[in-house]
Amino acid sequence: MKVTLLHDEQGRILAISTDVDLKASGSKFTNVGMVPGPGQRKLEMELSGEPEKSVLLDLHRHFRVDRAISKLVKID
Repeated sequence: MKVTLLHDEQGRILAISTDVDLKASGSKFTNVGMVPGPGQRKLEMELSGEPEKSVLLDLHRHFRVDRAISKLVKID
């Protein structure tokens, strides 16, 4: 599953977005996305399988983005 993470300068995950089929969901939009604000960065990555929504919530709680290598790291 492809996800987009919005994170701050300390690597804290602020928002998570997943790809959806806009036409299938009935939307008239053709393109959507997140725009980082000042001091924020966007990271697109692939998660293995199709994680449940609770797994995505756990990313907020238990992981951060290591900005040096652009990867998720587990918080102690």
